[in-house]
Amino acid sequence: MTAPSHRQCAAALVTNTDNEVLLVRQNYGRHFWGAPGGIVDPGETPMQAARREAAEEAGIDIEITAVVGIYLLQGGGWPDILAHVFQARILGGHARIVDPQEIAALEWRDFENLPTLLVPDVEAALEDLKSKRCGVVRTIQRKVIMSPLSML
Repeated sequence: MTAPSHRQCAAALVTNTDNEVLLVRQNYGRHFWGAPGGIVDPGETPMQAARREAAEEAGIDIEITAVVGIYLLQGGGWPDILAHVFQARILGGHARIVDPQEIAALEWRDFENLPTLLVPDVEAALEDLKSKRCGVVRTIQRKVIMSPLSML
């Protein structure tokens, strides 16, 4: 089996009973808002990465309930990244900032009150989820120049 040709990341759109989504604001780079998520480590599946990142960033144990989409992110001064975005629910724990050096803020937001500076894959996935689309596969062009990889 050969390694994927693109770097991969994974994120979880965690929703609650009030139809709000859990968002985190990065404490590095451009301080984007996004869903708990990050790079898929070697030997790890995207689903495992999403669960690990939810625990590391927000202190929650999650269950993946659906694939919202797989997005090929291009442009913005970064290499292409294949982003796997899942819908999830909390199995245990309470959402909180685990590492303040990585995460600056954590908020539950309704779909009509989303922050403007969202990471591109989560922005696309929130659009798809709001429109009740799941299993989407598409290419997303980054609209902003991203911070150099060495700063992350």
